Amino acid sequence: MNRRELFRRAIAGTVGAAAGSLLPPGGARAAALEPKRFPDGYDASKDLARPDWKPVFLDEHQNQTLIALSDLIIPETDTPGAKRALVNRFIDRLLEAETTETKRSFLASLAFVDGACIERYRAPFVDLPVETQVGFLKFIAYPHSYVTWGDNRSEFAGHAHFRNLKGWISRTYYGSEAGQKELGWTGNVFHGDFEGCTHPDKTHN
Repeated sequence: MNRRELFRRAIAGTVGAAAGSLLPPGGARAAALEPKRFPDGYDASKDLARPDWKPVFLDEHQNQTLIALSDLIIPETDTPGAKRALVNRFIDRLLEAETTETKRSFLASLAFVDGACIERYRAPFVDLPVETQVGFLKFIAYPHSYVTWGDNRSEFAGHAHFRNLKGWISRTYYGSEAGQKELGWTGNVFHGDFEGCTHPDKTHN
C-alpha cells in the first residue's frame, strides 16, 4: 500500500491559538476577512503558477504549514501530489474571496494544529520531523478523547479541525488538473456518445 492510499484510509473517517490572533488588528483585521470580488473571466491559475508567487490571504508561516499538511494528506506517488498541484496556492486564493465565517473557520483549524503541536512537542507543526507530523495527523484523524495523550480532558476538538483542513485540501486537489487526471480525465474537452443500457428489456431489478 503506497503512502497516498494509507492516508486516504486514515482520513476517511487543543489547544490552538485563537484564529483572531493570526489576523491584523483593528480595522485591518476586518478588511482582511472581507470577501474579495474577482472580475469575470479571471484565470487565477496563471497567477498561481508564477515563480514569484506570494500568498495574499495566509501569512508565510500559515502557507508553509498548509503545504506540509497537504503534502502528507495527498503525497506524491506515481502521480503529482497536493504540493506539486499547488493546492496551497489555490486555497489561499479561494479564501481571499470567501466569507468571514469561512475564513475564521479555516484559520482556527490551522491554529489548532500549531497549538496542539506546540503543547505536545514544543514546536509548531511545520518544524517537526516528518515522522512526528505523520503521527500527529494519525492521532487527530479519528474522533476520540484526550486520554490517548495521558490527559484527563474528555473533549477533543482535533478531529473536527482535521476534517475541515482535509476537506479543503482534498476538494481543491481533486478539482485541479492533476486531481482530475487521477480520477480518469484524459484532457479531452468533449467525450464521445454515451451508449445506452445494453441489457435486454425487463431484465433489470
